[in-house]
Amino acid sequence: MKKGLFVAAMALALMFATDSWSQVIGKDIVTKNEFSVAYGTLSNSEWVEVFQEVVTVMFGGETKQKSAVGPISAEYFYRVSPVVGVGAVGSVASFKDDVFSRSLSGTTGEAAKTKTGSYTRSYFSFMPAAKFNWLRKEHFGMYSKVAAGISFVNTNMKDVNPAVATEKNKDVVFNFQASLIGIEAGGKLRGFAEFGMGEQGAILLGIRYNF
Repeated sequence: MKKGLFVAAMALALMFATDSWSQVIGKDIVTKNEFSVAYGTLSNSEWVEVFQEVVTVMFGGETKQKSAVGPISAEYFYRVSPVVGVGAVGSVASFKDDVFSRSLSGTTGEAAKTKTGSYTRSYFSFMPAAKFNWLRKEHFGMYSKVAAGISFVNTNMKDVNPAVATEKNKDVVFNFQASLIGIEAGGKLRGFAEFGMGEQGAILLGIRYNF
């Protein structure tokens, strides 16, 4: 009898310990923690770069992108309920462009380009976030996500003349992410896609680990 009560007590304790990490409701499994990494496109920082290029053209210049990285993002969420998770998003993006001036050739009358320098602009973003898990099946889920915070923007402008010192600027700006629809599939390790707008991108793909 005592052995039976001991086994029952141990089973009950194990059940509550397990429940502290995950909740199983029918075939719905909601883990408490999740960590994700993703790569996105059409981000806020990319649109800023497009705007900068338009302004440069308006003032008689031209830019040519040499490289673009990101946004690469990482995020963590803790689920305070089966539906709502709270956490934070961090992302980084970097762009390198060559800058040219345009002028008309005196002999041919055609436009000529002269490289005047280059610049590198990096965005480091941190945003508190909330996630709303609308569908929470064992191997499939759908959700929405919102985040808002700040981006640290570092710009280094280098003149083609090596005698001219590199100009460095640092700014802090507001930034956000609003993923209207997110779809994930898998087990503890899941692949996912999100669609919306913001610094992580209008479209982002990644992997997520639930624990």
